[in-house]
Amino acid sequence: MVPRPVPGPLKKALDLLEADAARAWTVGEMASACGVGQRTLQRQFRQFIGRMPMTFLRDLRLDRARQEMLHASVGTTVTDVATRSGFNHIGRFAQQYRVRYGESPSATLSRNQRVPLGDTQRLPTSLAVERPAIAVLPFELDGHNARRAASISDEIRTALMRLRWLAVSIPVRARYHVCGRIRDIDAGRLQVTTTLLDVSAGRYVWADRWDGRCADLFELEERAVTRIAVAIEQSVRAAEMDRASRQAPAVSNAWELTMRALPRVLSVEAHAEMTALELLEQAMEKAPDDALPMAVAAWCHGLRGGHNFCPRPEQEKAAARDLAQRAAHLTAGDPLTETMLSAGYCLAGDFAPAAVHADRALALDGGSAWAWGRSGWIKAYAGDAAEAIERFQIARTLAPIDRMAFLCSVGIGVGYFSKAHYDESAPWLERALAENPAAVWINHTLAPAYALAGHKEDARRSFGNLIRIFPELTIAQVRSGLPHRAGFLDRIADGLESLGMRPS
Repeated sequence: MVPRPVPGPLKKALDLLEADAARAWTVGEMASACGVGQRTLQRQFRQFIGRMPMTFLRDLRLDRARQEMLHASVGTTVTDVATRSGFNHIGRFAQQYRVRYGESPSATLSRNQRVPLGDTQRLPTSLAVERPAIAVLPFELDGHNARRAASISDEIRTALMRLRWLAVSIPVRARYHVCGRIRDIDAGRLQVTTTLLDVSAGRYVWADRWDGRCADLFELEERAVTRIAVAIEQSVRAAEMDRASRQAPAVSNAWELTMRALPRVLSVEAHAEMTALELLEQAMEKAPDDALPMAVAAWCHGLRGGHNFCPRPEQEKAAARDLAQRAAHLTAGDPLTETMLSAGYCLAGDFAPAAVHADRALALDGGSAWAWGRSGWIKAYAGDAAEAIERFQIARTLAPIDRMAFLCSVGIGVGYFSKAHYDESAPWLERALAENPAAVWINHTLAPAYALAGHKEDARRSFGNLIRIFPELTIAQVRSGLPHRAGFLDRIADGLESLGMRPS
């Protein structure tokens, strides 16, 4: 279908807004400058653009603000960018930005400014061959406007190369193929369809379809590339964990052993963590120079120590710190390893290196739900509840059914507990338990939340569930477990003591 020509007054209005988006335009000023009435201009915007004039202007400003922050120099602030882009109310700007892009303006800006990306070594060839390879095939382009998006395959390929734990390869050497099609569907609209194929298994592991307007081609392409890269990372990782689970450990390489261990680590359950460590020790023996199994093992030791899954939790935390330090010297800078390093350091109580590695992970892959979740935990342990809740919400939005989603639910519950909003804390902790019933340890925060909210019956029920699995647990052990601040732990202790837990 041939696109309808844009009316002259509307074209002039678009040119005016593109040329001076920061100006405090009104619809009346636009209409006057274009020689038509306000209603006529509004009707033309609605008919041809699909948005009213002020909505179009707001989105244009947001897009320009994002591009400036993605390429900003050190010293640039959110206020500077917002003001230059035409926003006078910074709070409203931040809210609109978060809704549109799924992250705060400060997160975009800090990801660009704080982390040097050129000083990480490449993964050794001997290890890279174990990683799954992926090929991005040229997208089919059906229609005049679709052909304007010819660079999308290259953009997806570039985004995947930044992940580093995936090997981007040619089709004949790749286990996974990304295929896609862009086509004109009506006047001024494009539809993008993408699939991910596991060639070795002969099955599709992911597919998606969405559409957008040709007038917003740059935005559509950027959104599509980001969405595809995020989905591919999650889908390939899940497929690799599934593949490894069906393969005998005796014939598995270090990567496959790590993928076999990872779901057990993510369960945060005592027996599963012990089994995971056995697999990770085998992986480290097979690949002593690979940072990934070492970093995952650091997280695993930290979880065992932090949740009192073992007789000597302090030794587990010391092991987490030692493994994280060793892995930090070996990392090739892929976001998966950086995220695991952040988790290991964080549970060992070393927040400064934990923040560095979380920032690196987000700099390399801003769409990583796992990295956003780990960043949220750093904020939670530091007592920055509002920022922690925001980051956990971003992580859940990026991957709502991911294995780690329950930890984000816990984090949101912890954030509300930190703010003394116990009636808001408890539902999130209950949700986390529903998402992962094996994580009974959640009750050592849930029971105090109910108790401090005055819900005595729910508190006793939650406390009973905790003591049934951890009958010897004491308040002293809870206090020495996860690295929360003293004030947070005081309130946890008060709630547990009121329910009858022994002090030591």
